Amino acid sequence: MSPLPFAPPPKDSSLYQQLESTTLQTLTPDQLDTIRAKTFSQGTEGNEDEYRRLLLLGLASDKLSVSGPIPGTAQIINQAFSEANENDLITLLQPGVGEVWILNAASVSFSGGTSGVSLFLADQSISSTDMVFLGQESSSGVLPFNPSPHRDIYITNETYLVGQGYSIDTGETSTLKVAVIRVR
Repeated sequence: MSPLPFAPPPKDSSLYQQLESTTLQTLTPDQLDTIRAKTFSQGTEGNEDEYRRLLLLGLASDKLSVSGPIPGTAQIINQAFSEANENDLITLLQPGVGEVWILNAASVSFSGGTSGVSLFLADQSISSTDMVFLGQESSSGVLPFNPSPHRDIYITNETYLVGQGYSIDTGETSTLKVAVIRVR
């Protein structure tokens, strides 16, 4: 495939220069994000060819997906809640601008006593009145954690994941575990 008209040759590519010593195996989605953020949106001065190169590198390295989760990005977030942070709204995951993650599953473990944990989606104003309730689990099992298993819950920079512990006995701990994977 030949370069687009007016595009710099591959040896002069800003993208290739930034990744000069990076192999496809060690390339990360964050590196691609950083380069994408530095690339101007005009199609002039070879930028259109740089877009194509960015897409090809992302696909060839398996660090970009156009159809589903990005391999190697799954993670489990652990957040402990105790009397010290009881009722605090704690951001669990707020992706970078342009990133999209999916909530796969969540569970809570309790060290004893009585306590509970709630999970929310929040926007830029983190307030319990402005958040979307996703689920709740308590040591008494009254409201088991149950986000819908039939719908994807997308987490972005604008709508991000927040947890809150409540009714925690002195000396007790509740640990929320949330499984997520990046899709963009």
